[in-house]
Amino acid sequence: MPTSRTPQQERSQRRREAVLQAAIDLIAEGGVQAVSHRAVAARAGLPASTVGYFFAAIDDLTAEAVRMYMAREMAAYRDLAREAGTLDKLVDLVGHRAVDVRLALAQVGVYLEAARNPALRGAAVEILSGFRALAGELLQSLDHPRAAAAAPAVVALLDGFMLAQLADPEAPIDPDALIEAIRALVMGFLLTWSTP
Repeated sequence: MPTSRTPQQERSQRRREAVLQAAIDLIAEGGVQAVSHRAVAARAGLPASTVGYFFAAIDDLTAEAVRMYMAREMAAYRDLAREAGTLDKLVDLVGHRAVDVRLALAQVGVYLEAARNPALRGAAVEILSGFRALAGELLQSLDHPRAAAAAPAVVALLDGFMLAQLADPEAPIDPDALIEAIRALVMGFLLTWSTP
């Protein structure tokens, strides 16, 4: 039989979520190296000891923040798919969302740090695997016959566009150019499927 949470448990959960959100914000602004117990506590408006209470190791905090970020992003993309209804509309919505610099900084930052820090590799692999699976699920839901084959390529294309945008902030990615690239990639998979 489920039990209701006590006010103290709810307060503790809110503090933990504030700590994780502060870590995500810091990653987006300054990369994984910006995350420290002190910086997270200051951003969350909590005593410094609170962060250590929930996460003794910074790598554990960072990995959990990345997982929370990924879960939110995946939920947002699922909402976009429900809103879209057609493959063409989904590509349009995804293309506009993928040029968000803040999201790009967080995601690309984690990928790069995971290459140097084995403690974050699991979280980075979860992000990549999760987004590939989600892309396949969304394409499948819209009856793309090669969803499983196209999904990793779509994710790689989005990640590449994000990286290019971060490398040259003076020339931000044009959402229409990204949308056209996604559309061409997805249609290319359809063409190769129908070719004898």
